Amino acid sequence: MRRQEQRRTFETIIGLVKKRNADFLLIAGDLLEHETASRSTAQWVIEQIRQIPKTCVLITPGNHDPLREDSFYKTLDWPSHVHIFGSDWEVLGYDEFSLRVFGKGFADYEEPESRFPAAPLPEKGERRIMLVHGTYSPYRADSPYFPLCDQDLLPLELDYVALGHIHQPSLHRLDNHRGTWICYPGSPESLRWKETGERTVTVGSFGMDGLSLERIAVQTRRYEVDQVDVQGCDTEDQLIRHILDKIPPGEERQACRRIYLCGRRPADLSLQGEWILSRLEEEGFHYVEVEDETFPDYDLDQIRKRDGLAGLFVRKMEERIDGANPEEADLLRQSLYKGLDALMVKGSRS
Repeated sequence: MRRQEQRRTFETIIGLVKKRNADFLLIAGDLLEHETASRSTAQWVIEQIRQIPKTCVLITPGNHDPLREDSFYKTLDWPSHVHIFGSDWEVLGYDEFSLRVFGKGFADYEEPESRFPAAPLPEKGERRIMLVHGTYSPYRADSPYFPLCDQDLLPLELDYVALGHIHQPSLHRLDNHRGTWICYPGSPESLRWKETGERTVTVGSFGMDGLSLERIAVQTRRYEVDQVDVQGCDTEDQLIRHILDKIPPGEERQACRRIYLCGRRPADLSLQGEWILSRLEEEGFHYVEVEDETFPDYDLDQIRKRDGLAGLFVRKMEERIDGANPEEADLLRQSLYKGLDALMVKGSRS
């Protein structure tokens, strides 16, 4: 199902290209995983690209789909409006757009040494884009995946640097007279639990005021991670209602969700993972994982009756909580439990 959803996301991108009448589609690497992508998938991608013959598609191979002799970039017949950059820098000129594009791809799985093209000063009105797969940092740093930094990019007088490799979106701007944008759009479909929220592509438009950028969500399904505090839930039914209140019906339940149960639970409350999952599926959750990180609560009624330090501490703290305003009461309850943690651990050691 996830494979089909990833295909649907690529279809969404192609549809966006059509809707916007985009002149260029930039793909900054890791499009077709060399070790796992099938030939039929690569051929399917090519058929999708054939649907946008008036759009110039520029691809720079990355570390997961390097330009090896057995890569799909070399063994399949790509449409004439597709340009796949080689492992040496190339400069493509598009006079009708006053545009020059610098690009290069990976020849193998790693490329720790970075080198950059020599570029003359831009002609009047010339726009400049770089398309590359690599690891960007404002300052020079080592990386096995083509490291680049501000010092490398400043002499090139670029308007936009289209980057691949990092799955999380990020946008930086150089402090130069061109105001160079450096952009990782991120993966357009989530691949792991760290990639939560909307997944986007970046749409750039050159106008009278320069380059404007827009992020557009294209994902088929989101990944989301939730923390659910079980404190106050005395039964599993109460826990289920608590989760349902936190994640309402509709689109939110159609995401792939990982729920971490945290906080203190009654000592006699046993959280049955399979039962919780089945209940959530009945309530319309598409896919959910539950991780139990709770720990048993203290029996305050029993501790309060004790003659020792722990009993005295509970009685005194509860007196303060009863006389406090709601905000202070919450802080005091946290202090009560932290104090009990210290006292009970000390008591168990003695």
